[in-house]
Amino acid sequence: ILVGYLLLRFHILKKEHIKVLGLFLIKVALPCLLLVNISAQDFSQLIQVPFLVSYSLVSLGVFSLALLIYLKKFNYPLNEAGVMGMGAAMSNTGFIGCGLLYLFLGERAAIYFGMAFLIENFIIFFLFLICLELSKKNTNLLEMLRSALVNILKNPIVIALILGFSLSAMQIPLPEVLIKVFKPIGQISAPLGLLVIGGSLYGISIAAQKHLAQDVCIMLSLKLILMPLLVYGIFQFFPSASDEMIFAGTLLASVSMVGIFAIFAQQLNMQKAPPILLITTLMSIFSLSIVIHYLKF
Repeated sequence: ILVGYLLLRFHILKKEHIKVLGLFLIKVALPCLLLVNISAQDFSQLIQVPFLVSYSLVSLGVFSLALLIYLKKFNYPLNEAGVMGMGAAMSNTGFIGCGLLYLFLGERAAIYFGMAFLIENFIIFFLFLICLELSKKNTNLLEMLRSALVNILKNPIVIALILGFSLSAMQIPLPEVLIKVFKPIGQISAPLGLLVIGGSLYGISIAAQKHLAQDVCIMLSLKLILMPLLVYGIFQFFPSASDEMIFAGTLLASVSMVGIFAIFAQQLNMQKAPPILLITTLMSIFSLSIVIHYLKF
């Protein structure tokens, strides 16, 4: 992360370069990594019920709580409240979560990353897109749902996950020639993701903005405190939950908010989003360190 920041600080790279690296990570490197690793797993290990239940319930609960806070307490319009809900419940799994999980779990990280990514996209991001559409006038509900689902299914990571799960279920190994091509490309995902985060943080100004401290406190409390605590707590109701699973789920929950939070917020002229993203990302160093120190098995 520091290297990424310094590359921009000393003008070795520019913001547009970081954006391209981020696109390469999401559209090429991560899909290659997931396709190789997921397809090589025993299918019975890919669907972990305790993980799916815990992460899904908590993600949905935190999203709903943030949505209600900003709708009812602060009278935000639905689309802006949806942005805050997404920020509170959707971790930066692609850039930070992926890198950290692979440091500790190796290829098994793909199992937990895959489940978390599917939950975030088919539950949280899907609900967020619905909030955006419902805030518009003359919305066709069926067309809205179809459009949201198509957008998710076009994501290269989702395509790679579906292919990987399918190959694993049918016990069809990925051809060796493809493994030799995809595996080294995928292996750069972990360091590249952290580097991109560092670069994206450069240039964000924590300028004085109305209610910034209030919003930072709310988002920090929901994203970095409540969400990992709830994920860890629900795991305790599942005797079958392994130490590895508890560590992976709690670690992913304690990661700062997804980067597209700031992108969608700026499209709605919510200028406070980049500073919130910056502060939350910096503070996640502490939440992640706590999880690693106490739960690393």
